[in-house]
Amino acid sequence: MNQPLKITICDDSPLARRQLSRAIKSWDAEVSLVENGDQAIEAISQGKAQLLFLDLNMPVMDGYQVLQKIREQNLKTIVIVVSGDVQKKAMIKVKELGAIAFITKPIKLDKLHQIIDKFGLLEQLTGGSNTASQAPTLDTLSSTTQEERFQEIANIAMGNAAERLSVLLDTFINLSIPDVNTIAYTDLYMMIKGSDRDFSSSISQGFVGEGICGESILIVDKTGLPHISQLLGFPSEIDEDLEKDILVDLAGLLSSSFLKAFFQQIGIQQINQGIPAFLDYKGQLDHLKSNSETSNTLAIEVTYSIPSHEIYCDLLLIFTLDSIEPMNQRSELYSWTL
Repeated sequence: MNQPLKITICDDSPLARRQLSRAIKSWDAEVSLVENGDQAIEAISQGKAQLLFLDLNMPVMDGYQVLQKIREQNLKTIVIVVSGDVQKKAMIKVKELGAIAFITKPIKLDKLHQIIDKFGLLEQLTGGSNTASQAPTLDTLSSTTQEERFQEIANIAMGNAAERLSVLLDTFINLSIPDVNTIAYTDLYMMIKGSDRDFSSSISQGFVGEGICGESILIVDKTGLPHISQLLGFPSEIDEDLEKDILVDLAGLLSSSFLKAFFQQIGIQQINQGIPAFLDYKGQLDHLKSNSETSNTLAIEVTYSIPSHEIYCDLLLIFTLDSIEPMNQRSELYSWTL
């Protein structure tokens, strides 16, 4: 009789870990949960990861570093990457580093079964049954916090926006871990105002979808604009008009693709966005200062970068106070379909 396969799920998102562990609960396996790459390497060394499900964007040690260390130390494990970063270059990169497969978030169980069947593990894990496990219940999802749910939804949306940018610029985009915070309007004002420097530019767009509304602000380090211009096929020396065109196109691409993916995950298919506008801080942000110091709002921040080309930009999503509860309810009811 076969011994249960030892599986480790490595993801910094508690929601992602719970979702995947519930998806494979009927498998003949001993499952360990870890939240960063350093812990994943330890689990492999302890014999707890004959099969490793690995996220890419994590603190301490990311998924790429884990794959590199597995290769360097010749560690014995089978790695399946599960990530919201859907860049084709990311998929190619992880397979070059030794992963047997790449699954995009949120996972589909039939896709997972196809992969483990291909590598001869289906019979051992499921006893030959290819029946999908039950999807996570509302109780499972509601045991996570609002911030955890929003972060995982933002993580998937971030990956979709990165893929659009990666195709446009034909290069790999480095991604951050989404930062989700409920912060005071006055702190938010100072956060955005602090980017008002000669080397940065900020572009704002309003958005609304089924009663959930807010503002997206892209803060771009202009040092990398000549490189962006070259990647787009334009001259490296750019005038003021071309600079504005590039910034507006960049803001529109990242904002629209992020918001589309974010809203779809909470069951909203149609969103409307305003016209991009440059912020020169001559009154545009007074509505943030005018709020009471005790008033809070939800802010989601993600960073996109291409260090080799000195390209750095922050996408900041600010949701109105009355949008938070409907978003929270929708995130609890989100099916997380497997």
